[in-house]
Amino acid sequence: MSKTVRIAIFASGTGSNAEALIKKMQTLPSENGRVEFILSDKREAPVLEKALRLGVTGYLVEKTGDRAVHEQEILKLVDRHQIDWIFLAGYMRLISPQFLKELRLRHQGQAQMVNIHPSLLPAYPGSQAIERAFSDQVPESGVTLHLVDEGMDTGPVLRQEKLSLHGFESLSDFKARIHELEHRLYGELLENIVNKKIATSFFKEVIEC
Repeated sequence: MSKTVRIAIFASGTGSNAEALIKKMQTLPSENGRVEFILSDKREAPVLEKALRLGVTGYLVEKTGDRAVHEQEILKLVDRHQIDWIFLAGYMRLISPQFLKELRLRHQGQAQMVNIHPSLLPAYPGSQAIERAFSDQVPESGVTLHLVDEGMDTGPVLRQEKLSLHGFESLSDFKARIHELEHRLYGELLENIVNKKIATSFFKEVIEC
C-alpha cells in the first residue's frame, strides 16, 4: 500500500501561497497526501486565520531570542506529525544548518524542504525581489522553486519559469502576474510529490541513544 505524504507549510505573512497549496491538495486523492499543519512565527500573521478557515491545523511558534530553542519547538511538531516535506511559503526566517541536519536524519539524508522565490535565481535573492526587479526594469523575471540549503536562496533549483516584464505595466500588475505564476508552479510541485512523480524519503523517527 502506498504511503500518504505528510506536508507542513511554514509561512510568516498573508499566506497566499499557503492557501493555494491547501486548495490544490483538496483536489488530490486524500490517501496520497495531506497538509498536516501550517506553522507561523508571527502571532498576527493572516495565514493562521486562513488555515482555520480552510480546516487545517495552525501552529504559532513565535520567534525567541534563542534560535535553537525556537527550532526545537518546531522540530517537535515535525516529529508529532511525522512530516515528510516542508513547503516554505513566505517564511521570513533563515533555516539553520542544525535544523536541516535534523531533517536529514529523519529522511534518510534528504532534508525535503522546498522554497519558492519570486525571481530567476541567482538574480535578486532575499527580500523585495519583485520590487527590485521592477525598479531595474529587467526585460524578464520569473519564479524559482528550489530545495533549501544552508544559504539564502542558494539551494538546488527544481524548476524556473520566466515572465516578461511589460514596460507599460504597474508594479501591482507585475506582482499579480508573479503571484499567479507562483501559485501554479507550487501547486504543480505539490501534485508531483503527492502523486509520487517525485520520490519521497518518508519520515523515520530518530531514536535517541
